[in-house]
Amino acid sequence: MIVSGGTGGHIFPAIVFGNELKRSGHEIFYICGSRKLELEIYNASGISPHIIDLSGSPLGSSSVLKNFGRVVDLIKGFKNTYKYIRELKPDLIILFGGYISFIPLIIAKLKKIPAVIHEQNAAAGRVTRIAEKLGVQILTGWPECKGIKKFNYAGIPVREPERISRQEALKLLGLEKFIAPDQKIIGITGGSLGSVNLRELLIKTAALCKNYAFIFLSSGEIRNQDNMHFLKSRWDMNTFYSACDVLICRSGGSTLAEAMKWNINTITIPWPQSAEHHQELNALEFSKLFSNGNIFSENGDPENLAELIKKF
Repeated sequence: MIVSGGTGGHIFPAIVFGNELKRSGHEIFYICGSRKLELEIYNASGISPHIIDLSGSPLGSSSVLKNFGRVVDLIKGFKNTYKYIRELKPDLIILFGGYISFIPLIIAKLKKIPAVIHEQNAAAGRVTRIAEKLGVQILTGWPECKGIKKFNYAGIPVREPERISRQEALKLLGLEKFIAPDQKIIGITGGSLGSVNLRELLIKTAALCKNYAFIFLSSGEIRNQDNMHFLKSRWDMNTFYSACDVLICRSGGSTLAEAMKWNINTITIPWPQSAEHHQELNALEFSKLFSNGNIFSENGDPENLAELIKKF
């Protein structure tokens, strides 16, 4: 049983690892939360997970009313999941962190089912820290992981690159008429939850780099404006990565692991509000491991970012 929800950064490594186990002959079942985003990602991969009707941690909101509702959902989710696990009788429960892992973690301990947890970030999340106290084995995505003492560094499972030609990539993206064959391409992705501040910084930067084409993956409208091209967000990133000369992204663990796997020149801009400042720590670990990786601040000047892009 694989438990993963919240964002693509938790879910994609879980699916990649689950597919590998399936190829080895194991039977895999998934559990996720009830956020629309989670179901979109699983459905795009042809997976129908068991859903715990829970959309966030009871400690994750400043609203007392919202947190109370989540506590009620937590109790209901525990009963539902306990029944599901009791009927399924999994041999192993693999937790990929996030709020959704708490209920299966507790049930695994109560029923004495072997469990491990994988932490994709360089700062342990709340459930991972609880898992350490319960004696559950922890695997990490980076050599360092703030907040826990006992862990094994395993790296992050990522999708295998399926590189295609630049010409074919631009055609599939619908941009072959807008981007010249020799024009350098800067690919921008803000993570599965999006980022308004990152988008604004990059729009200003694009205006300073007229010779380059900037492709934005976003949840907004599809449009082409000057040297900026706005596309719908996508879960299959092979086409997008194949087109990029430089990638600019947030510092989610899975995104950075994919950048290393693809060996793309990368400028990562950590999200300042990330829990435990894990994106800043991810970026630091990334820069240690990947020579083609640079860190830039969200509050930095567009002029400085433009210069960094030109150096790449």
